[in-house]
Amino acid sequence: MTAGKNFKRRVRERARRTGESYTAALRHLRPSEQTVEVSAMNWQRVEKTTYGFAIFVPEGWVEREVDLRNSPWETARFVDPADRRHSVIVFRNPVGPRSTAAEVALRARAALEATGFGESAISDAEWGGRAGVRLDCAKRDAGRVWAVREYFAVSDGVGFCLGCGSAAPEEAEPMFEEMARTFEVLPAAE
Repeated sequence: MTAGKNFKRRVRERARRTGESYTAALRHLRPSEQTVEVSAMNWQRVEKTTYGFAIFVPEGWVEREVDLRNSPWETARFVDPADRRHSVIVFRNPVGPRSTAAEVALRARAALEATGFGESAISDAEWGGRAGVRLDCAKRDAGRVWAVREYFAVSDGVGFCLGCGSAAPEEAEPMFEEMARTFEVLPAAE
């Protein structure tokens, strides 16, 4: 009984803190079958020492050539060749010495909104073992959706962004959360 009360209290606190409905907060806190599936997945670590990061992607995902027309700061792009509904891009760019992750996210949100993305929200998020922010937005067209979740952090004058995109966002959420959790900013080479 006490465990149930404590869990309900956590759900209510999250709903109040985030502005989500009780049901949405419950969905985030209750372990789902997808969460169990993600923890059982095999992951591969891809280290990009030139760019100062390492990312874990599901085994079987492949790296594609970066698309500098998308952004001059794009450093890596990964997809599942068997299921193209999800993709991940890593961006790395210089930022001002006093820049914050929230400021970088605001600039990214403006760029995304200029290309038709809406429903945007920025929230605090811990990812890759550091404090940062998360930007969520979506583009809807002809009954389809392309949802984007971007995680931002700043380290020593460098902005990192883990950009996750999906045509099935609820399905991809646990996988993207695991990618964000395990993302590594590598120590600067000396």
